[in-house]
Amino acid sequence: MLKVRLALPHALLAPALLLFAVATANAQAPADKTQTPNAAPGQSQAARPTPLTAGRKIERSFRSAFLRPTPYLLSAFTAGVTQWREHRPPNKTRGDDFADWGSRAARNFATSSASTLFAEGFYPALFHQDPRYERSQQKSFARRALHAASRVFVTRGDDWRLEPNYSLFAGEMTASALSNVWEHNTPGHDRIGADATLRRFAGMLATDMLTNVVFREFGPDIKKIFRH
Repeated sequence: MLKVRLALPHALLAPALLLFAVATANAQAPADKTQTPNAAPGQSQAARPTPLTAGRKIERSFRSAFLRPTPYLLSAFTAGVTQWREHRPPNKTRGDDFADWGSRAARNFATSSASTLFAEGFYPALFHQDPRYERSQQKSFARRALHAASRVFVTRGDDWRLEPNYSLFAGEMTASALSNVWEHNTPGHDRIGADATLRRFAGMLATDMLTNVVFREFGPDIKKIFRH
């Protein structure tokens, strides 16, 4: 009974965030109605990107998951951080440490690639949503950062209307649940079960928010600074 009560706040996380996404989409939708029908605020009908086909969405997700160096490097790095934080038995050899790191990197990559495939490919195709990030038209740093963070909760449909980001939520939850297949518990770290699944889900959403702000919204500006 105690475990059930402790897990209850985590169990409420997903529906609470989904309700917040719906509220965010509804709050931002009126601004769209003042623009050209189906166009983004501050964006003309001609500036809208061409909608992606279902096949193109899935192709892009496969390329993003497997044909870029970033997922492999991040999986290796986070595996090292995880291993460093865990208790190391005194009888472990360097060979054991390397094997554990490789196993952890593989599990991290499996979770990451599942997240990308479902959140950016399969579910956007199913829900008719655009998985591409839409940069802000604002000049203010605060407004741009808020816009980037909000794109975790809302996104554009294929018709370019704002919608709750069902694709991202479903994709991250699917990847979090699938991780139970290849994860295993270690002393002091439970990684299997409903509570662990919801913790992974929350962590993925937080990572998505950080990625939107730092790399997708301000990343192009940072690149311009270093190019000059």
